[in-house]
Amino acid sequence: MGRFLIFMLLNLITTSLLAQDDEDWTTILNKKEGTVTFYWYPNNISISSSKDILDGVEHELALSFVQYLETKYKVDLELEWEETKSFNEVLDIVRNKSGASFGSSSISITEERRQYLNFTPPYLSDISVLISNSKIPIAQGGEEFREVFQNMTAVTIPNTTYITALEKLEDDLEINFDYEYVENSGQIIEKIENLENGFGYIDLSNFLVALDNSSTIRRQFFYPLKLDGIAMVYPKNSDWESPVTDYFSSEQFLVDKERIVVKYLGEGATNIIDRIATSAEIGPYEEIIISNREKDLQYQELLEASRREQERRELTNILILGITIVVMLFLAILVRFRIKTKANLLLTEKNETIADRNKELKKLNDEKNDLINILAHDLRSPLSNILNISLMFKENPNLTEEDKKLNSYVTKSSQKMASMITKILDVDAIESGKRNLVMERFNLSEVVVGVLRDYESKANKKGIKVNHDVEEVLIVFADRFYTNQVIDNLLSNAIKYSEPQSEVTVNALIEDGAPLVHITDQGPGFSEEDQKNLFKKFHRLSAQPTAGEETVGLGLSIVKSYVDMIRADISYVTIQGEGTTFTVRFQS
Repeated sequence: MGRFLIFMLLNLITTSLLAQDDEDWTTILNKKEGTVTFYWYPNNISISSSKDILDGVEHELALSFVQYLETKYKVDLELEWEETKSFNEVLDIVRNKSGASFGSSSISITEERRQYLNFTPPYLSDISVLISNSKIPIAQGGEEFREVFQNMTAVTIPNTTYITALEKLEDDLEINFDYEYVENSGQIIEKIENLENGFGYIDLSNFLVALDNSSTIRRQFFYPLKLDGIAMVYPKNSDWESPVTDYFSSEQFLVDKERIVVKYLGEGATNIIDRIATSAEIGPYEEIIISNREKDLQYQELLEASRREQERRELTNILILGITIVVMLFLAILVRFRIKTKANLLLTEKNETIADRNKELKKLNDEKNDLINILAHDLRSPLSNILNISLMFKENPNLTEEDKKLNSYVTKSSQKMASMITKILDVDAIESGKRNLVMERFNLSEVVVGVLRDYESKANKKGIKVNHDVEEVLIVFADRFYTNQVIDNLLSNAIKYSEPQSEVTVNALIEDGAPLVHITDQGPGFSEEDQKNLFKKFHRLSAQPTAGEETVGLGLSIVKSYVDMIRADISYVTIQGEGTTFTVRFQS
């Protein structure tokens, strides 16, 4: 009798447990009540004694989910949270459950996991970035990354997408990492902060928060890890797909998600993560700065880089001066030697010596030309740093008017020198495909007005009146920098080839549904022969600048290259002796 009672008791307990585990959505709808269990593991940066960043997001999403179901379906649901011992235990438990069981631990959606788990629609884009201790320099490409990170220590979590991405990086770059394992993402950041050769993957949302609290970590700008999204999971054999789809496809979910993400990650976090998640690549560090804190850190790096480049330029100048003196002394000695040896009976031998010297001079001349090219490339980087610093100073609200004036002078001078260097290097850069194109939507009118302002003084000096009619807003899809270069070159040519006291007209408007810019001058126009070579390199056309301005025959060829790069179209109408109108049509 006792054994029978024990058997019945165990059977009752087992039946009760199975009932709890198998409490499906249909049962809850019939009973009008039930329990929903969320299994979780803290896998991110802690924000209190018990919760962390993304667990906080998921905790509130779960509350909103349950409240939505209670309101819509008139059911009474109890929400329970069960903490597990590891991230993988969350997946294993939910995998073997049924009914109202969910897993939340900022889980990345992968095809492998889809085989044995159901995912809710993602509540956040899933992108992880490589971070490292600030003692490790920022790599500027694959080769440099290989040199810097060979045998560095990768901090990661076993059996996660983080370690999978690191192993793929090893295979792709043919390098080896030392590994150190931790239990969650918060520990990844803590470990890297205290390990001078430490690096690893961390999701972008946690990096944004960690950056505000740490000055010993930095982001590496290559090899981001982009997946389908971050979501919660529920059993494969569960009938909860209907209520899950109902909530996560509703307008209420969008409202809840925005409110919760802003609460935990700050204003604009969703846009930052989505923008980088959908970009083709995270490029060099001057192109993408994802937070004010990162901007401050990079500003300090720019200052330090500027100082190093200044020292380098000084050494380069000393080297050039030394080479010049040596060459001048050599030439002086050579000339004197030739004068003294004209009457010498060993004229033939001396002539051979002179020939040898000439060969050496030619070699020096070739090296000098190479040096000019190298210097032109090397000067671009410090100029870019100076320009970036001056633009940062411009945003400082504490600058006096005199400071602003001086800073404006530095900005314009840097831009002018950068333009001069660009004219030396543009052709080779275009042909070698080294241009870094950033296609985006922006207001074309701002670019046109800026160029008009830059050339106001030049036009006034020649007595040229620049008429313009620019619509206030013209949204285009192009690269802002190269768009500026196109308008700049065309307006520069219009002024350069126009007679004093003439007129130049600039119109920016919408025609036939497309944004475009007309630039019209009263110059000499183009002959039929000129038109055959209009967009070719190094072809000097019959028209000449009217005030002795210099030209190397590259302007329109560069314009055509830029127009093609930004997926625009350029056309012209010319009447010889009366003037020319160039039209650039952009994508909207």
